[in-house]
Amino acid sequence: MLQDINRYNAANARQILEYFHAKRVLITGGFGFVGGHVARHLLDCGAEVTVLDIDTSPSRPSMMNCAQQGLRDQVRVVEADVTDKLAMQEVIEEGRFHYIFHFAAYASVIEKALTAPYDTIMANTIGWINVLEACRMTDHKPNMIFLSSTDKVYGEMDGDSYFEHITPLRGIGVYDSAKLAADVFSRTYHEAFGLPTVTLRMCNIYGPYDFNSAYRLLPKAMQSIYGGTEPVAPELYFDAIEHHRDYLYVDDLVNAIILLAHGNVCRGEVYNLAGGTYLSTPTMLRTIVELCAEVEGAYDETRAAQILRNGIAVRVSANASTVHAISKQHLNGEKLINDTGFQPGESFADALKATIRFYLDYFMASGAEAGHAQRLAG
Repeated sequence: MLQDINRYNAANARQILEYFHAKRVLITGGFGFVGGHVARHLLDCGAEVTVLDIDTSPSRPSMMNCAQQGLRDQVRVVEADVTDKLAMQEVIEEGRFHYIFHFAAYASVIEKALTAPYDTIMANTIGWINVLEACRMTDHKPNMIFLSSTDKVYGEMDGDSYFEHITPLRGIGVYDSAKLAADVFSRTYHEAFGLPTVTLRMCNIYGPYDFNSAYRLLPKAMQSIYGGTEPVAPELYFDAIEHHRDYLYVDDLVNAIILLAHGNVCRGEVYNLAGGTYLSTPTMLRTIVELCAEVEGAYDETRAAQILRNGIAVRVSANASTVHAISKQHLNGEKLINDTGFQPGESFADALKATIRFYLDYFMASGAEAGHAQRLAG
């Protein structure tokens, strides 16, 4: 952790680590992808971490439940729904938290949000308002309340990139609008009630322990390549051929969040997350395939060649909707850099290969590909 922060703020690295020592921290959505990584890093800082989630089952695929990480035994686990106002008031009143990191959300993709618009709005908008209301009502005010927002609040991009407070917020999808409303209420509760909110509009995050293989690009591709006895070409939907996205490694994201929490100048502000790599969706998928073949080549050159031969499969989406995905999303992160000193530090290729190795090990351990696991063990 110290080495990670040193990349961004060498002079204050140890101060940042010590800043969170013995601090009481609440992470909503802590059994999710990003929440689990934030919990691990804050535990490394010596924080007293409470993890809240609507599903805390020990059988849930989650970094929190990974035996090798051992996180679950180091945190206080609370099973609660952020849409339950009374439950959130009770948790926050009793916890007397110094920091709250809000990642709880119903859906992180437009396809899932479209199937349950009311539930998406309740979780992604009202859930955040319940957190803010609980903080407003408690006598012990947190030092910071962090909201995980999204680049989708901007809608379709005009020009080369999105800028905070300059680019209009034009998200129109269910997920986009629900997050946009939460984003706006962050500023409202800061200005009207003095709550120390910090909002981060995030890009596409990748890394180990993302188990959303039903929707998200990288874990879905890993499921295709490693989830069966033979590798299958990951799918690229035809309507995504022209899409361009920012990609950032999860450890870089966590360091940005920690720097935002540490900086008093960031209270009440909204930030774009400076992405590490900007790629078209086809280029991202081709890069995944090529690096999977490179990683696999260390074990089985025949299978590596098969992964390359498979390439990517272009499909026509069977679930067309009246709300179209944003074609280009690119965040300008100068404000975040200026206020915190943050810089993406991980090499894209190295971070992606490390992520691929995680999924290879994960699918072997899960028994999805027993023959391949035996061969690697031999």
